[in-house]
Amino acid sequence: MKIAISKSRNVASILFVVAVLLSSNQAGHAKIINAASCQFIDVSNAVAAASVGDTVQMPAGTNSWSQTLILSNGVSLEGAGTNVTEIIDEEPRSGGAQTIVAYPSPGYLTEISNIQFAGGVTNTTMSYNGSVSINGVPGSSWRIDHNVFNGLYSKGIATYGSAFCVIDDNTFYERAISIADYSAFPNDGEGDISYSQPPTYGLGSSNVLYIENNYMTNLEGYVASVGACDGCGGARMVFRYNTIWNDVFNNHGTETGGIVRGERSFEIYGNSFNFSSNDPAYPCFAAMLIRSGGGVIFSNTCTGYSALVALRNFRSTDSFCGQWDPFCGANGICLYDSNSPTLYLSGVSSGPSGSTYLQVAGANWTQNQWTGYTLMNLNSGLFSVVLSNTANTMTYIGSTSQTASLLEHTVMTFNPGDPFQLHLVYAALDQPGRGSGDLLQDQGLATSGVLYSQLLVEFAEFLDQTLTANGILVTIDTATGVPSYPNQALDPIYCWSNTVNGSLAEMSSPYPGIQQGRDFYNDTPKPSYTPFVYPHPLNIGTNNGGGNTNSNPNLLPPYNLQFSGSTNQ
Repeated sequence: MKIAISKSRNVASILFVVAVLLSSNQAGHAKIINAASCQFIDVSNAVAAASVGDTVQMPAGTNSWSQTLILSNGVSLEGAGTNVTEIIDEEPRSGGAQTIVAYPSPGYLTEISNIQFAGGVTNTTMSYNGSVSINGVPGSSWRIDHNVFNGLYSKGIATYGSAFCVIDDNTFYERAISIADYSAFPNDGEGDISYSQPPTYGLGSSNVLYIENNYMTNLEGYVASVGACDGCGGARMVFRYNTIWNDVFNNHGTETGGIVRGERSFEIYGNSFNFSSNDPAYPCFAAMLIRSGGGVIFSNTCTGYSALVALRNFRSTDSFCGQWDPFCGANGICLYDSNSPTLYLSGVSSGPSGSTYLQVAGANWTQNQWTGYTLMNLNSGLFSVVLSNTANTMTYIGSTSQTASLLEHTVMTFNPGDPFQLHLVYAALDQPGRGSGDLLQDQGLATSGVLYSQLLVEFAEFLDQTLTANGILVTIDTATGVPSYPNQALDPIYCWSNTVNGSLAEMSSPYPGIQQGRDFYNDTPKPSYTPFVYPHPLNIGTNNGGGNTNSNPNLLPPYNLQFSGSTNQ
């Protein structure tokens, strides 16, 4: 069974587009403001002179910018073409290092188009912010289109609050992630609101981030920490009809550091993933790296990859504990996961020093009876998921060379006499295939009282941190009033009609706790799913004629470029 992807517009779609454009452009009121040159001062003055909904037009020219341009009040910025209007990023890395920060206004369209953004010569330290950052608000719309992001020492675009928006027809030559989506809801940087709201897919997903018809190629010679895109903080993304060379689709899970949660949802379809045979990393491990959320993956063509999707749940094998990590790892006693209350097994190791397996003298276990349980070394605090067991030994993720890549940090080892425990995690917070649940919220508590005492007891079991006398900030489940699993509903990943190297490709999971037929489905279209109208309604023309560009839409991947330096995370 297939879902047809129509590239034609029906009458309803056209009427919808007309309504959007009329409301966004405030027809008859917007005007063009011509900047005297591409120098920052001239463009900044033109922006200051613009009224709500106006467009600032930049002429041909190449200029270095060392200050951040603020676009607000629905003002748009348009160059004369990507081969003639070039902005070189010389933003000092001591600050935000953003070339443009845009704040769209409700009822207006903000557009950034026909510009080349190029990496600097002096400021070449990697910035993890977007060179272009945009902050959507309810009722606003924005479009970033027909630009070239050329070897920037930063992420290309960073988005905060999607609104009604699309990133389309751009070219990215990547030193870092092309597009990073940091939140779906305005002012929800941690993603708690997004994870408490119902999912939106297909025809119901008009206010998520759309990324379509872009060309992305990796210049770095490796795929680690680059990425065609990334998502965290409850991001919701549609990634469709893009061409990717020597890179992968990537999202974050709830293990980013701090209390930022993973990507909430994704729709990935109609893309062409290509990996060059002369690249040192060929064949690439997978075309997509999925670490959280639910969604659909269909009709993608992948060449030069070993697999379609790499499913990862790093919290199942790594602690991530520290001052800013209340979620920590899914070790079976973390309050934010769905755990069995039973301590299934405890004892001490009798195996050799430094062994990457557990051996227990006198045990008489049934073959593989502990597969899927979580094993913890109480001396080191490390833990992992059991893959198999014999009568007296257990192997776990990280024990073998085949599973070593699933670890973010140190592999768990055992020495003689190390105490261990065995717990069971039913579901880890925000693991792939889990969706909406109770609202989590940060709550400041004084260091006294019954609740504080209760929290000390509960947190002491898995947190190794000092609480100050000035109070603590605790993430609670608003339904229970204390830290607890937010009762997340199933939101499976549906996968169908994808190919890898010419053959039908399916997903698989290396984690016993992420199960086919429950958390993900192969060869199964999502029930009642219909893709949102294509092209995106903003991707057909605007008040300023966006889309006129002299960049080449049929660029070939560069084979002879190598860059060294900082990597993105």
